[in-house]
Amino acid sequence: MELMLLTWDSPWPALGGGPLRTLGLLKELSKTYSIHLIVLASKPLVEEQEEELARYVHSITCVPMAGGTLADKLLILTRMFMRRMPYHCALLSLSFDRAPAALKQLFSFPGIIYASYGHWGTLVRDRPSPNWILDQQNADVDFWRVYMTQATSWWLKLACWVNWRLAAAHFPRIYSSVGRVISVCEEDRHLTLDLAPQAKVDVIENGVDCQHYTPHRALRSGLPRLLFTGTSAPRNVTALRQFARNVWPLVQQELPDAELLVAGNFKPEAQVEFKQYSNIRFTGRVDDIRPYFDQSDVFIAPFQETHGSKLKIAEAMAMGMAIVSTPEGIRGFSLVDRESVLIAYSDEQFAKQIIYLLLDPVKREQIGFKARTVALDTIDWSMLGQRLQVIVENVRHDLATQHGCKGIS
Repeated sequence: MELMLLTWDSPWPALGGGPLRTLGLLKELSKTYSIHLIVLASKPLVEEQEEELARYVHSITCVPMAGGTLADKLLILTRMFMRRMPYHCALLSLSFDRAPAALKQLFSFPGIIYASYGHWGTLVRDRPSPNWILDQQNADVDFWRVYMTQATSWWLKLACWVNWRLAAAHFPRIYSSVGRVISVCEEDRHLTLDLAPQAKVDVIENGVDCQHYTPHRALRSGLPRLLFTGTSAPRNVTALRQFARNVWPLVQQELPDAELLVAGNFKPEAQVEFKQYSNIRFTGRVDDIRPYFDQSDVFIAPFQETHGSKLKIAEAMAMGMAIVSTPEGIRGFSLVDRESVLIAYSDEQFAKQIIYLLLDPVKREQIGFKARTVALDTIDWSMLGQRLQVIVENVRHDLATQHGCKGIS
């Protein structure tokens, strides 16, 4: 059975939450379907990428992404306001206007089309497309509302506000035109149904390969270490800033030798403001995040407002980490306070929970073990892949039923 997968840039190497989810979807879908991959590419695929993707796909079509020049950006902005669509949707629309062969290939494809981001729905906003499955990654409208609250400059807040309002007008028509929408959590599912009550919305959580993310944590004898992972995206900078200002000093009062390790592609310019705080260390970009989980004691998720669900939490769960989080930090995951996670409702409580775990290795191990158990039971890709296949086959069944009814009439 053939299936077309639409991705925003190459899903491999997967250096970030979006590519990691897309790669997980690709691997699971390829177990059952012959995949035709269309990549909207900001730069050409290199040979190594093509070879790796060829393990999972039957064919690859690359569409050059617009937006690389000032003239392109002006065209995209014009298209935004003329057609009332958010920036990335206008970018995608312009890119495919310049690739008519790829657009024809997409619209003539006879099977199921799985789109890995909500932006892709722009191509079918004005046409019923019951063979399309749209994976949101984040609730497309609420994403921009939250992003706006975390932006630091007035011009970025304004850009987010514009995208938010355009998204609110753009996406409901898309949700009603496709066969299925896939949310990453129940919260996003309800946000989507509020916008488009007639849409068919399912949930496939942010998954993790629990065989790949397996802990190898020896008994540590070094200084106590906290771990935060991620890029220097505004949501991460905002969370880390609030933690460094309000929680970290309270931890250091009790445990002055404690270290906070920030692992991931946190850009140097974003690191500057944290130099005033002692014992905070940045790794920069890493190819394999797993050793940093093994070398740390407690994982922190100090998010006050967020969107979607955080794949870093899925990784920490699979790696058997004891997690301290705000309620928002574990959004979308089936973690239970004091069993598989410690939830903090204030800065003071966040610090106390961290100190408690750093001083009690037995409790850390118990919390981490339970978190990994939850990951194995609820978000391992081997299990999510089965649910994903059911959704695809339900769409296929709906299409067959519709065609059968048309034949009868």
